[in-house]
Amino acid sequence: MPVLQCSSQQNTIAESKRAAAKACVDRFICSGTLLGLGPGEMDVVGVPVCDAAAHEAAFHGVPLVADGRATEAAVVVADADQFDMKANAALVGCAAEPQQPDVPRLLAALTTRGSASGSSSDTGPVLVLLVESSRADSWEEHAEQLDDIFLGDAELWRRSFAGQPENPRGGDHPYVSPQGYTIVDVRFYEGLKLYGENEPYDKIADEVQQVAGVAGHGLLIRRAAAAVIARPGDEGPQVVEF
Repeated sequence: MPVLQCSSQQNTIAESKRAAAKACVDRFICSGTLLGLGPGEMDVVGVPVCDAAAHEAAFHGVPLVADGRATEAAVVVADADQFDMKANAALVGCAAEPQQPDVPRLLAALTTRGSASGSSSDTGPVLVLLVESSRADSWEEHAEQLDDIFLGDAELWRRSFAGQPENPRGGDHPYVSPQGYTIVDVRFYEGLKLYGENEPYDKIADEVQQVAGVAGHGLLIRRAAAAVIARPGDEGPQVVEF
């Protein structure tokens, strides 16, 4: 049986989303800013990052500029598919492939991965692996196999809990999920490589899946600066900066 939302609930959700959008604009956007537009309602001039944004922009009469000006965009706004407060992470693009996936990669302001290490690997893509870590040292056994695969092409960094200093071993408090998994970032110095050769992501994914203990994988092209969370009620929107 379908579940119907009453009009008051719909209005509350719409109001909370509008408040979140306003908080995002107030925090990150000023007069004259050129934006990269993802799905959502943004009454600004910008570059569409996906079909949905381009369609909505045309429908609402929002002026758009050519893709060639994407490098001028100071902010990219897109709906997140998932957000984990404890992990301090948001997932974008799970539902559909962007129309212009190169736009986020070109941006200078929001695409530089900050790191205290100053490692040159921070300029390249990052292969994110979910690795079994039921024992304190079990992840290291799997990491040794991964290190052989990416030797000379990337560094392996274990994720720490949010707020902890970066450390290849995860620091004093490495992240471990309730299911007993840890997250290992394979930070490439340049492009994606496998045994020293340039290879596409799907071929690299097939290789790492053969390593015992690897339960999942993903590709981090760049890092977002913040997430604005709509919360119905009197709490108002929450801005989380990464």
